[in-house]
Amino acid sequence: MSLDRPVLSFFFDALKPESLAQMPFLDSLPYKRRMRAELGHSVTCHPSMYSGVHPDKHRHWFVWRYDPDGSPFRWARVFRHLRLLDNVGSRYLLHKFTGLFREPNTAWFSVPLMVNEPLRYWPYFNVVEDRAWDEPGYLRPYLTVFDILRGHDVPFEVVGMTKGGGDEFVQIGRHRFGAIRPWTYFFLGSIDGYSHHYGQDAPETIARLRRLDRLVEEKVAAFRRRVPDFDLIVWSDHGHIPIARRVDIHAHFRRHGHDIHEFINLVEANYARFWFRTDAERATVEHILSDLEPGFILTDEHYRRYHLQMPDNRYGDLVFYLDRPAIFSKSIWGFGRTQKSMHGYLPDYPDSDGVFLSTRPLVAGTHVELVDALPTLLDALGLPLPDYLDGRVLFDKRS
Repeated sequence: MSLDRPVLSFFFDALKPESLAQMPFLDSLPYKRRMRAELGHSVTCHPSMYSGVHPDKHRHWFVWRYDPDGSPFRWARVFRHLRLLDNVGSRYLLHKFTGLFREPNTAWFSVPLMVNEPLRYWPYFNVVEDRAWDEPGYLRPYLTVFDILRGHDVPFEVVGMTKGGGDEFVQIGRHRFGAIRPWTYFFLGSIDGYSHHYGQDAPETIARLRRLDRLVEEKVAAFRRRVPDFDLIVWSDHGHIPIARRVDIHAHFRRHGHDIHEFINLVEANYARFWFRTDAERATVEHILSDLEPGFILTDEHYRRYHLQMPDNRYGDLVFYLDRPAIFSKSIWGFGRTQKSMHGYLPDYPDSDGVFLSTRPLVAGTHVELVDALPTLLDALGLPLPDYLDGRVLFDKRS
């Protein structure tokens, strides 16, 4: 590895390939591929791209996992007897109170509030992530690109991955290059939020895309003034799909004569997860979900195909997937009234794709994968690749 050819990287949360038409600088980069997403949300995509292994190895698939022994809400088991006091207000207070007596969680989502989850079920669940993506030991036992660089004493700089530190035009816009490190990584996260709120094709989001494109062009020019020869790599984790329908899974259960909260469950944007105490519970839920559209219960074939096989039931004894263009109207995140666009749908859909851009020639093909990001970065830095990786180096060695 030589400092004569450092690597400059930009990550865009939720940038879809079609949006490059609004970003003339990024669109001018010579080598482009579509990036195939994982089946899941950020908590699935980020560990894959930073570790080079799929979810069946790093085992991060959802913000919460079934873990009664490790739950931060173990002390709240008394609430299973106080259902009359269970409402959104009391859930907010319980969430805040628990945070006062828990070690700080520095992960991007920290310990989120489960808005529409009954308090009696909170003690069953624990958060999957307890630290930020770039912190030491984020994935155990797998190493992230940040861990590997630290282990090889390779200096790097991460800009923009600071929760609460302002948007890109604060964290990145004000950044000035000092000593040039072998790897400089800019994290741009606002396109996902804009897409959720407006849609990625909306005028507000397009204006943001154009501003961010100019920001990246300015940073690349500033970097080039310091270092004339470097590798530029840009990628995103997934695309976005407009929402056309909201599904009330609670009402669907009531139409079948049941309350969904008879069963231990977690409902997120487009997944409903269930844990069963008896075979009869499973049979009832399977029957109720059999006519819920658009969607289906994930099978062993889905888990195999999308690298989601887990050693236990931490993410559900049964998982119902709600397909595009729908979301659940009541989830652990809230009521979804302002959502215009969503991700987390099948990676097979073109609108689920992210992007991968480079100034170096890339291997042939239409698509690359998130797990390819780590080996490609390590190769650019001249570092050895771990032998357990699922990803591959994306540079075309024949060029």
